[in-house]
Amino acid sequence: MHSEPVNALSVPTWAIHFSSVYEWLFAMAFVWQYAETTGNPKWKGLTWGMIPLHASGIAACTYHFFYNSPTLQFLVEMQAGLTLLGNITVAIAAYRIAKSNGWTLSDLNPFPKSGTDPTGLVVEGMAAQPLVLTEAKESDLVLVGKLLALTIVSSYALKYGELALDLPFDANGYAAFAIVAGIPAITAATYVNKSKQEGGEGFSLPGFGGSDEDGENKGLSMADVK
Repeated sequence: MHSEPVNALSVPTWAIHFSSVYEWLFAMAFVWQYAETTGNPKWKGLTWGMIPLHASGIAACTYHFFYNSPTLQFLVEMQAGLTLLGNITVAIAAYRIAKSNGWTLSDLNPFPKSGTDPTGLVVEGMAAQPLVLTEAKESDLVLVGKLLALTIVSSYALKYGELALDLPFDANGYAAFAIVAGIPAITAATYVNKSKQEGGEGFSLPGFGGSDEDGENKGLSMADVK
């Protein structure tokens, strides 16, 4: 067993980090379920867009796992870069959702062109549609219990369990990078499998993936990734 460094995070601090990571994973799952409930697959693109921000959180936790070693300073820059990338991908996903609901850039203008201008009727028509509700798979109490259990167990297990390992005291850059890349990759693989099983489009990038029957660009979907 190693002795704990003076800069080791406390259990409450680890709990804050882990709860943030788990809450983000829960949110990604809820967004995916919302896509199924509403029948709008563009919401699944938001789940895909949230993955870089998930990786950003993992980068922060990894840096603390190695006790903030100065030789792993690149993790700080990586976290910042992943946050920037994630903000961009989430913004793109939000735009695709808005566009699928009839929103256009002209809607940024708060003033109508004229009293008879039909702009906005499509959006208003969709907003007037009845709300589709489905029964929750788990109650709020169960979800809170899961979050608390995962957070508490992970915080104690990592804080005291890593003292039995040599890796956190080695500050291996390759291992750190593998953790940051590997955990989000597992998360992404989970949604790749979900997308294939459901036959959905998953996350798509504008400008790639061919055209549909109407000649509109479909974007690069997960079905195009082999």
